[in-house]
Amino acid sequence: MVLAEALGAGAARLLFYPTLLYTAARAQLPGFRRPWFHRIDGAVLLGALPLRGRSRRLVAEENVRAVVTLNEEYETRFLCCSAQLHHWSPQEAVEAIAKIRPHILVRHKQVQVLEAFHRNVIAGT
Repeated sequence: MVLAEALGAGAARLLFYPTLLYTAARAQLPGFRRPWFHRIDGAVLLGALPLRGRSRRLVAEENVRAVVTLNEEYETRFLCCSAQLHHWSPQEAVEAIAKIRPHILVRHKQVQVLEAFHRNVIAGT
C-alpha cells in the first residue's frame, strides 16, 4: 500500500509538466471553450495553475493573493474551507466542483479528507 501511494505521488509529479504543456497548447486551439479557472465563491478560484503571464492579471483583476495546488492530499484542506463556508456535505462539495469544472476528478483520498473534516466540524472539534 505504501509503495502504491509513493508510486502514485511520483507519477503525479512526473505527469504534471506534460499535462500542463498539453493544457496550455490546447487552450490555443480554435474552439477551445474550457476556461482556465472558475470562481467558486468570493475567496476561491478553482482551475489550472496560473502561468507567469496570467499571474499579474489574476492579482490585478481577481485579487488573487495565493495559489494552492490540489496535487497533494494535505492541500485538500482548502477545499474543506469552501465546504465549511457553504455548509456543504462532502458529497455536495464534490458535486459543486463537478458542476463548475466537470473535467476535474476529485480523488478518493481527497474525498476521505473532506469526510474526516466534515465529521470534525459536525463534532465541533
